[in-house]
Amino acid sequence: MKKITLVLPLLALGSVAQASDIRGGLGNFDALNHTGGIVYGIEIELDDARSRDVVSTYPGNHYGYGKVREDLSDPLHPKVFVRYEQGGAFTNPYPANSTLYCYDLSKNVGCEHFGVHFAYGSTAPYSAAKYNWLVKDASGKLIVGPALQLNIPVFDYTPPTANFPAQVVATIPAPIVPQAIAKEFGEPSWVKVIKTTTHRARVLALGDLISDDHDGDGLADWTNGEPDEVESEWYLLQSQNGGSTAKSELRGGADSMGNNAEEAVTRRYEFYAYGGPAGSIDGEKGEAMCDKVGPDNLHGDGVVGVTDANGDSYDFDCSTAEIVGAYQGSQMTEFLAITPFSTVDALQNGKVNEVFPQRPTVNGGNTPYVTNISIGELPNGLTLASSTGLLSGVPSKVGVFNFTVSANDADNKIASKAFTVKVTGPGDTDGDSDIDMNDLNAIKAKYGQIVAANDPRDLNGDLRVNIIDYRKAVSLCTMTKCAVVTPTP
Repeated sequence: MKKITLVLPLLALGSVAQASDIRGGLGNFDALNHTGGIVYGIEIELDDARSRDVVSTYPGNHYGYGKVREDLSDPLHPKVFVRYEQGGAFTNPYPANSTLYCYDLSKNVGCEHFGVHFAYGSTAPYSAAKYNWLVKDASGKLIVGPALQLNIPVFDYTPPTANFPAQVVATIPAPIVPQAIAKEFGEPSWVKVIKTTTHRARVLALGDLISDDHDGDGLADWTNGEPDEVESEWYLLQSQNGGSTAKSELRGGADSMGNNAEEAVTRRYEFYAYGGPAGSIDGEKGEAMCDKVGPDNLHGDGVVGVTDANGDSYDFDCSTAEIVGAYQGSQMTEFLAITPFSTVDALQNGKVNEVFPQRPTVNGGNTPYVTNISIGELPNGLTLASSTGLLSGVPSKVGVFNFTVSANDADNKIASKAFTVKVTGPGDTDGDSDIDMNDLNAIKAKYGQIVAANDPRDLNGDLRVNIIDYRKAVSLCTMTKCAVVTPTP
């Protein structure tokens, strides 16, 4: 896991003004579908992370909120997955050479907008981040598909002292893209870095870290109303097994956050494919040798030496090749050292007998918290930890559960919000988080038929639908009229 490092020499790295977390990380990002086919969502993998580190997700796309799950099969290296998928939602391929507007949800033009906010702590809460589109296999099952050439900046923070303001440095690692034949260098891609020239002591909501201009001030929302400039025009990124950082990451300049570390630092990273031909790539190591872009922002610049797979060397004129490929997407990020105390935007839904990972209900401020359910009831099987505000457990009953979380932090800041969590499971044949007459009729219509494993009409798991399943569904009914039905064979 990448450690926070010093930004200024001779300064000791301290705690962040007693804040319970540092806000930084994924932010919001644009993703263009260059797979050539239809995709059905996206999955983000965070290695060496925990579900509680993911505070919230952004729903500004065709797939709603991302659903978080946790893999603890290797206790020393846990993984968190944020998966965006929803029913029949899909994303068309992005047309070649298109400049279509991407974020009108009434249209489907091959571009989506996703976002995740997580608790940063004293170190980055992940060791690697991977992005993949979701596609369907030959049987129609949703599986992890092609990788996206995107990544997340890592923030190195130095708190303020009597002589220096707080500062933060953002480093963007090379995107991680699986290769058919692993070499020392991974898949190459270009990054362009744009940052605000001044910073405001105003927190942007996750939904404001987008490339649109919703407030009409002539500036993209991610800039927080401040002027921006290009920090790095073109930089070639490639992950490297050899451990060199020459192309594996791009370290930005230091940004001041003010004497009280209350200013928000925002940046935009634009990613482009490497368009150079095979002849510009080292045949042994896989290194893209044309790493300078010419004045036309398309072709390469200069002549480079290249080694082929046999170890023979030759010269390649980069100016003859279009080395900047298609725009892949962008990452808009915000770093905030002191996060105000607040509730999260929403909570994900659950499934009966499926682990509901630790999900924060509150965020920021100073710990410990005092949280409670002031109105309504939690889903059966879930509990709320008062001192952390984490909701977790294993749902045991289908239903729609409405409840209000009320909380205060150690500084007695107060927050409250009403949430709705839907739980589906066996008996809920239409997935509406109710077991009613529609579900009973659906079960009756399948009497005597063999079904696949985990079919919601097969409540006893014997892969056959019959009156036993019907009676079980009646006993689990969430609607009054449904529960008094007399089952018939």
